[in-house]
Amino acid sequence: MKKKIHREPLTSDIIFKAVFGRDTPGCKRALIGLLNRILEWEEDPIVDLVYLNPFSMAELEGAKEIIMDILVETSRGEQIDIEMQIGTTRELMNRFLYYLSKLVVRGLEKGEDYGKLKKSIVIVILRDRYLPDSEPAHSCFVMKSRETGYDLSELAQLHVLELGKYRWKEKEAEKMSPLEALSAYLSCTGDPEKEAYVEKLVGKGDEVIAMADEELKKVSEDDRLFAYRMSKEMYQMDQAIRMRTAKEEGLAEGLEKGRTRGLAEGLEKGRTRGLAEGMEQGMKRGMEKGIAQGMERGRSEERMELARKLKQKKMPMDEIMELTGLAPEDIEKL
Repeated sequence: MKKKIHREPLTSDIIFKAVFGRDTPGCKRALIGLLNRILEWEEDPIVDLVYLNPFSMAELEGAKEIIMDILVETSRGEQIDIEMQIGTTRELMNRFLYYLSKLVVRGLEKGEDYGKLKKSIVIVILRDRYLPDSEPAHSCFVMKSRETGYDLSELAQLHVLELGKYRWKEKEAEKMSPLEALSAYLSCTGDPEKEAYVEKLVGKGDEVIAMADEELKKVSEDDRLFAYRMSKEMYQMDQAIRMRTAKEEGLAEGLEKGRTRGLAEGLEKGRTRGLAEGMEQGMKRGMEKGIAQGMERGRSEERMELARKLKQKKMPMDEIMELTGLAPEDIEKL
C-alpha cells in the first residue's frame, strides 16, 4: 500500500516561510522558481539570490514573534519582499506600500547617485480575494501616468496574487497555465479532501511545484512547526472570538439602553407599543447569548482536538498543557 503523504498548508504564513525562507539549497531553488513564475521572468530569470532574513527552526523557540515575510536580493541587485497573507484588513495595501517605500530607501546607500537605485519589489500572496473583481488574479502596480498610461518607472513594483480568484476548481490539472497550477497547489495543500488533486498537480511534472513539494514534505514532518501553527491559529481564533464577543456585549448594552428608553417612551405613547418593543429586544438578546455560548463551546472542542493530536505525537504533557491550557486530568482522558 502506498504510504500516505502528509502536507501542511502552504497558505499558513509559518509553513510558507519554512518552505521558501530557509537558507538551504533546496529552499533557495524552490523560491527562485516561485519568484520567476509569479514575476513572469522566464526569458530573463533569477539565477541566484541571497536571503536577507533567513528563517531557522530555532526561531520557534524564541520569545519574540517571528517575522513572516521573506526578504532577498538577487544576483542582479533586485530587492524582493514576499509574504503569504491569510487575513485582510482595510489598511492592508497601505502596509505593503509602506514595505515597498522602505525597500526603495534601503536600496540606495547614503551619498550614492540616484542612478544606482535598486529595483524594489513587494509580492503579496493572498489566500482569498481582496481587490475588485475587475482586477485579475495577479495584479502588478507600478508608477504610471493616470491620464496617458505612460510608465514613469518600474523600479518600484507591488504584485498582488489573489489565490481566491483562480477558478482552478473548474479545470483539470493538465489544462492549467503554469501560474494557475502553482496557485492551485498553494491553495490546496493541507486540505485532506484535496490530497488527490494535489497529487495530480505534482504529477504534472511542473518543476516549480516539484521543488516546492519536496521542501514542503520535509517541513511537514517537523512536529514543532505543526504545534506552532496550531497554537498560532488557536490564538488568532481566540482573538477573533474576543473581538466578536466585545462587539456583541457592546451591542447587547446598546440594546438594553435602547430597550429601557423604548419602554419609557412606549409607556408614554401606550402600554401595548412598549410591551411589543420590549419583547422584540428580549428575543434579540436571547439569540446573542445563545450564539456566544455556542462559540465558547466550539473553542473548547478545538482545544481538546489539538490536545488529542499533540498527545498522539507523543508531545510531553507540560508542553500540551502550555499550548492548550487544558488540565492534566482532561488530557489524560483523551
